[in-house]
Amino acid sequence: MVWWVLLLYGGGLILIVAEFLVPGGVCGAAGGMAVIASAILGALYYPDLRPLILIGEFVGVIAGVLFGLWLFPRSPLGKAMVLSDGQQADQGWVASSTDNTLLHQTGEVFSPLRPAGTIVVDGRRIQAVSTGDLIERGEKVRVIEVRGSRVVVEPIEPRDRKADL
Repeated sequence: MVWWVLLLYGGGLILIVAEFLVPGGVCGAAGGMAVIASAILGALYYPDLRPLILIGEFVGVIAGVLFGLWLFPRSPLGKAMVLSDGQQADQGWVASSTDNTLLHQTGEVFSPLRPAGTIVVDGRRIQAVSTGDLIERGEKVRVIEVRGSRVVVEPIEPRDRKADL
């Protein structure tokens, strides 16, 4: 009987590790059932060793899962899911630079900022966002923050909101 217990346990561990190589749930479920059957048979036929059997099988399953997690990135499926190339600057992958010369400059709204739109500063069109208010076309704005490609502006002269009502 010990051979059936060991065969079910070993086969279950192999199926659990195979689940990491061929995802889908079938191998993992079958492996889990085989390990549980092995634990039940071992506990029934060797009642004096129940605690050792259960602890040994639990530790073995944890080791099998950890081995599967280690093995997955090295498998063909795992390699297909992981980006192998980096985005190097010498290959043209660069983040947008911060144009600090825009800071504290004034400009005119070209397209309404709701809160994003376009402003014109020194004849250059720039994508910008307001601090949250709607700013209509033609209003004067001041650049208050520049972070990468994000340009934040505020109106120079706040509109009288009561007059709009």
